[in-house]
Amino acid sequence: NASFLALIPKVKHPQTFDDYRPISLIGCMYKVIAKLLANRLRNVISDLIDERQTAFIKDRHILHGIVILNEVIEEACRSKKPTMIFKVDFEKAYDSVSWGFLDYMLQRMGFCPKWRHWISTCLSSATISILVNGSPTKEFAPTRGLRQGDPLAPLLFNIVGEGITGLMREAIQKNLYRSYMVGKTKEPTNILQYADDTVFVGEAVWENVLVLKAMLRGFELASGLKINYAKS
Repeated sequence: NASFLALIPKVKHPQTFDDYRPISLIGCMYKVIAKLLANRLRNVISDLIDERQTAFIKDRHILHGIVILNEVIEEACRSKKPTMIFKVDFEKAYDSVSWGFLDYMLQRMGFCPKWRHWISTCLSSATISILVNGSPTKEFAPTRGLRQGDPLAPLLFNIVGEGITGLMREAIQKNLYRSYMVGKTKEPTNILQYADDTVFVGEAVWENVLVLKAMLRGFELASGLKINYAKS
């Protein structure tokens, strides 16, 4: 399960490591195994992941979240109702995922020990060499994160992201967070997700701000996904 890590520039003249996007070049044998597991996982993922997550799941579309958010903004502007909209930026999202938290989420979702062992083996057996000017460095074994280029990575990240959605559901059930009510039917809207892009929506009250901050801090500590408040 060896792979090369290629650094793809995000900008025309990269100056720092943050200006590069790491893509894993993974061997064919592992990709075949990971693809088989990913195809089986896709058969059940839509039942496990909240419908507000629209990335990498069959019959869900990115435009759905955009339409809802546009409707919230238009209605808030038209009615002049104070509204809180907070876009979260996760710093190096895929690279920061805690394997322990991923295994916890798999267990909570009802995956059997055999499946969890398969996923754990796929992650822990990986070795990486960074390509520097076309030449590989010495191999090292990662202890966290999902490799971009791994067929399993998008689906596993959705499972990790379900953690913050679960916290929001809990806050709503306990009346700790006040959703924004959209349209004539007053449909409650509080969180929208597309992969690692997450937008929180709610009434513009301090209680929501404090609860949201507590949820994000707890999720950050558990999942390993560090929140970049400067870009959020």
